[in-house]
Amino acid sequence: SPKPHPAVYWTVALVFKQLLAHKRLRRRRLEPPGPFPWPLLGNAAQLGSAPHLAFGRLAATYGNVFQLRLGSWPVVVLSGERAIREALIRQGAAFAGRPRFPSFQLVSGGRSLAFGGYSELWKLQRRLAHSTMRAFSARRLLEEPLLAEARTVVWLLAGACAGGAFVDPSRSLVVAVANVMSALCFGRRYSHADAEFRRLVGRNEQFGRTVGAGSLVDVLPWLQCFPNPVRSAFRAFRALNHEFYSFVRQKFEWHQSSLRPGDTVRDLMDAFIRLQQVPLKHSSNRRSFFVCGR
Repeated sequence: SPKPHPAVYWTVALVFKQLLAHKRLRRRRLEPPGPFPWPLLGNAAQLGSAPHLAFGRLAATYGNVFQLRLGSWPVVVLSGERAIREALIRQGAAFAGRPRFPSFQLVSGGRSLAFGGYSELWKLQRRLAHSTMRAFSARRLLEEPLLAEARTVVWLLAGACAGGAFVDPSRSLVVAVANVMSALCFGRRYSHADAEFRRLVGRNEQFGRTVGAGSLVDVLPWLQCFPNPVRSAFRAFRALNHEFYSFVRQKFEWHQSSLRPGDTVRDLMDAFIRLQQVPLKHSSNRRSFFVCGR
């Protein structure tokens, strides 16, 4: 009978070595239990198209706190209210950071408040964002765009339902929420029929789907080295971020050129530009905080 190819022996030896190293390392570090990670892929192939269901099955086997690997990234998975509350509330600072995933680095040049790492700069950003939002809430500046959008959505749905027709309200509601955010951040509302704004909202939905599903490039960076669907999706995500960043930067430049000393603050962007002019405790981080001003 033909002998197995030498590559088979090397593969078996590599897997066996990986298994021994995995067990020794886990004992030494007292890491949470979890499934054996395969070379290069880790446990990515075990998650399938419904990771939340796979996590549920793994939690039933390894407990409410277990570890797996996505590529070379170690990932601790928490399941159950008690474990999640312990991590996010009682040890919030320890779990506040974000990994330096390639996809996260594409968002606002890696300085996003939502996807940035936990640091003094991040705490400064969060504190200033909260104080600005509180100031706007106290002045009741949220009410006008909210009421305007509510009236618009009711009018659109009433017109679409005329004659007893059925209508899907999801699109109108998404545009309405985006319009409230636009009015709050940039001081401008758009018509629900505005093609450019609807296209931008569609890009935002695509962004949410990509981030929510997770990018394989984040945990398997070697996928960027050759043509494949994952690399194409990652490049499309990069182009999407560039387009949105250009949109925000254009708004920032207009606000910066039109805001005069003594003018009433029109929106959140005006408020942040004013903050840029006030001496901050961490003045060395001022330029990093105002990403659009680069």
